[in-house]
Amino acid sequence: MSHSKTIFMPLFESGWHTRSVLEGISKHFSPKSIHIATLPSEIAKLEKCVNKWDCATVFFYDENNFFTGKNLSKKIICDRLRNMNDQYQPGWFYQQLLKLGCLRTLPDLNDWTLIWDSDLIPIVGWKDHINNVPAYALLQHNSKLNKQIVSSWEHWIKEFLSVSPVYDLEATFIPHHMWFYRPALDSLLDHLENDFSQSWQEIMIDSVKTHATFSEYWMVASWMAEHHPNLFRYHPYSVAGESTERFFDDGNGKLSNHFRLWHRSNCSDDFPEFPSYKTLLKFLDSEYTQTGDELPSSLSLELSQRHINKAEKDRHLEELRSRWILRKNDFRDS
Repeated sequence: MSHSKTIFMPLFESGWHTRSVLEGISKHFSPKSIHIATLPSEIAKLEKCVNKWDCATVFFYDENNFFTGKNLSKKIICDRLRNMNDQYQPGWFYQQLLKLGCLRTLPDLNDWTLIWDSDLIPIVGWKDHINNVPAYALLQHNSKLNKQIVSSWEHWIKEFLSVSPVYDLEATFIPHHMWFYRPALDSLLDHLENDFSQSWQEIMIDSVKTHATFSEYWMVASWMAEHHPNLFRYHPYSVAGESTERFFDDGNGKLSNHFRLWHRSNCSDDFPEFPSYKTLLKFLDSEYTQTGDELPSSLSLELSQRHINKAEKDRHLEELRSRWILRKNDFRDS
């Protein structure tokens, strides 16, 4: 793998975990640079910090005007998406558009760019290649899926991409990170525009009216499997998925609260706004390794409180096995 790797990350809002994410992906994947699309207020806050962090060079982009072209500002796109779907906010869809369009919009990104969700912290991690081809890790088991949503995604892929959805026996292709290949993304977006005579962004916005939702990761994986099978590489669930954990933590969850208590006893009373990755690993070592447990491959944070109120049948396997899971009944005791 080349050391000119780049990483792209949409960032809705920074939090206690942000430094750990940036330092963690820098340690595990050794990128040349990290490129973040976020709000101007977040840029102003983070620009003051990142140069002091142990991470790759970070470049910021105003997400409000990420796309050039008429009617493609964030405000216009989100206004069009408003009230189309009760489960997902317009910003959730917009972040998917940022990922899909980043390789067209940002020439400084490498042809192979790692797309990374801003709430995924690599801990043990995984190899970023298989036989010198970029590879990601499947992190979500397929036994606990909302069948209605999955069906919508399947129909979207078949109708708009004219390919069959790709499947794995154990896991989904919603791994919260993925290597995107510029020629593949170009051909995917060209296919949309050639078939529907609109900009690809407008096509995807309008598709929410008829299909309710779409999945950027599954569509790209399916496109790669069909059109670039020799470059389609991923680690099966057994490599990293079996140990990853997913849970709610917006800075007031079980993990962050335990982290604060540990920090008070082992570091200082003042818990920093952005604790370092190295400090997080020391805390996790005390919670896992020193009690005889193996460290997780990654920690996937959920920042919306709706995850506290989930019915047990709707929780992912990675949530159910996490020691940091937070349910409505024990929220006050966390």
